[in-house]
Amino acid sequence: MNDFKGFTAQLSQQGLISNQRSIVVLSGPQEWAISLVANLLAPQSCCWIGQGPWPSCIAVNKAKSVLGREYQQLIFNCYSGFNPDAFGVVSGTLAGGGICFILCPDFSEWPTFSDPDYIRYVATPQDVDRVTGNFIRHAITAIQAQSSCYVVTPDAPLPPIIEVEPQRQVSPVAVPYATGEQQSAVAEIIKTVSGHRRRPLVISADRGRGKSAALGIAAAQLLATRLNHIIITAPTIAALDSVFQHAAQLLESATISKFNLCWQGKTIEFVAPDKLIAQQPTADLLLVDEAAAIPTAMLATLARNYSRLVFATTIHGYEGTGRGFALRFLKQLAKIAPSYRTIELKQPIRWSAQDPLEQLTYQLLGLKANSANIDSLVGEHARELASERLEFNQVTQQQLLDNPKLLEQLFGLLVLAHYQTSASDFRQLLDAPDLTIFIATIDQQLVATALVLTEGGIEPELAQQIWLGQRRLRGHLLPQSLLAQVGLQDAGNYRYGRIMRIAVQPQLHRCGIGLKLEQQIERWGQQQQLDFIGASFGVTADLLDYWQALNYQALRLGLNRDSASGTHSVIVLKPLQVGVEHQQLLSLAQQNFYHSLRYALSAEFSQLEFELVVGLLSHLAIAPSFTAQDQLNITAFNRGGRPFELVAHAIAQLMWYQAQQLSLLPITLQQILVVKVLQQQSWSACSFACGTKGRKESEALLRQAVAQLSV
Repeated sequence: MNDFKGFTAQLSQQGLISNQRSIVVLSGPQEWAISLVANLLAPQSCCWIGQGPWPSCIAVNKAKSVLGREYQQLIFNCYSGFNPDAFGVVSGTLAGGGICFILCPDFSEWPTFSDPDYIRYVATPQDVDRVTGNFIRHAITAIQAQSSCYVVTPDAPLPPIIEVEPQRQVSPVAVPYATGEQQSAVAEIIKTVSGHRRRPLVISADRGRGKSAALGIAAAQLLATRLNHIIITAPTIAALDSVFQHAAQLLESATISKFNLCWQGKTIEFVAPDKLIAQQPTADLLLVDEAAAIPTAMLATLARNYSRLVFATTIHGYEGTGRGFALRFLKQLAKIAPSYRTIELKQPIRWSAQDPLEQLTYQLLGLKANSANIDSLVGEHARELASERLEFNQVTQQQLLDNPKLLEQLFGLLVLAHYQTSASDFRQLLDAPDLTIFIATIDQQLVATALVLTEGGIEPELAQQIWLGQRRLRGHLLPQSLLAQVGLQDAGNYRYGRIMRIAVQPQLHRCGIGLKLEQQIERWGQQQQLDFIGASFGVTADLLDYWQALNYQALRLGLNRDSASGTHSVIVLKPLQVGVEHQQLLSLAQQNFYHSLRYALSAEFSQLEFELVVGLLSHLAIAPSFTAQDQLNITAFNRGGRPFELVAHAIAQLMWYQAQQLSLLPITLQQILVVKVLQQQSWSACSFACGTKGRKESEALLRQAVAQLSV
């Protein structure tokens, strides 16, 4: 114990000199590791995640509660489960000069240890033994490759401590700034308000560079000098603790509530992204934090709606991916606001450059994974390459573990393609059972990938409990949704392939690679004797068109919008077998969807985008009746002698009867039909949506739409 105290004291002393964070891995029995650290530290001086000796220890699933805090010692007990997202969160709370203690089994035993985090990747506790343990093998490799990770075991001598260089002195800056870069960022934010309109600012930074602090400092200065109302948005309110705290430090007597900071009648107000787009509240300035974790379409809408605007994002972090943000969003922003400005914060504030814990976290969690650079490969021959030199393969999780370059490129492509790829997705990629990985390459460069989970085959008794709403499994999303939400009693009997992710290099979009990849998946599913293939995703009109063009049918639309993406989730399905029972299941699901959608369009889906409604209707395989009396009512309406309210039911019946023809009408006619007839919105709402002047003009537009649809 005395030797270990001296060892950690020396590390702490070096930390004071270098401002770097040290890593000590205690690899051995849990009781030994806990007692060793507990005898060294005091509860009030550290953050302990997982099982520990004190009541103040924080459960792994509560790790986000420490966001915005700062500690000098961090203990992460892997015996309580190595949750990658939790480790990513808490690693950023350790200040420079601190020590991160990682408690884990002996390296020879850790890959086969029954990690409590495994339960998140399987349906039942009985399936835990089927998790591969590859992520832990990856973690051990990352730790052993990091020379500044000190591994301590019960029976071996303490490792020698590597000499470190003192932190370089930097030019001092005035309070409240931590660095000159941060001071410049604050000045640029203020310039967004004082300069020309439509010149948004984009701030990017890795974690620990003072990005959120810069937002808070600038917001405080602007309230104190010229502005009254600043709106800030982010994927979650928890991400903004640092912003509010830094603002409050500069505004004496400011009060912070859950969603606001108030000072002398002025406010910094949090508004969720979906609410911000739906309601478009006015603001002197809009700040968007963690922009990479918000869908590109939503960011583009904000750029069009607000003229004084700052986007800030983490480049490599559990919040989202800055690389994908740059490639996807900045191209759109250049069209919306060509004079946008960018600034990047590179200098760490809470620790020094080349910090060992930061480097380990990047490697461990795949946060710096980059997709293959195919710019020189593609050139002007994208479509030719996609048709002539494209190769498809399946790879195993073990092959990914054995090929770090392929693992990096594959996860980097997933990060690039999706705004909410997390560190837990990295572990799922390596560990999840029943996962099949497809890749497409050109000249051995990864250009596309798809992840497919096998689901279904649920025991009848368990399926009945799910159907009744008495049980819920982890995973098995497709059969469970069909059982519990669509109400199909037999849905658990079938086996499904759920396409979790499908991603194609941006330079090769619209070259048919996604279609060819899906065809590979379909052939594989038939070989595996799966009954259906499907997917669940946040739906937009474009995405729905893509899947429907591949002959997938929408069978369920989630009632609530995701607060970050602003979209409803949709389930799409395609049969792989031609049996009568498969067609019956699909037919029952379609009928249920038709009836539920027809009702919900005037209730839960009354604000659903009309383009999405048209897309859903255009592929409904249901043909409701349309009577001679309905036609007479339509004729009377078209000739102008009968008010809409008296024939609305007949017009609605016509729309469902002619659902597949709706998309052939001009856009404005589609919109008035959906908004007024199906969603039953007011005439004033119709005028606002369609750009008409009052009821008379809206009703004339509606008559034109009905006349064309009834031809």
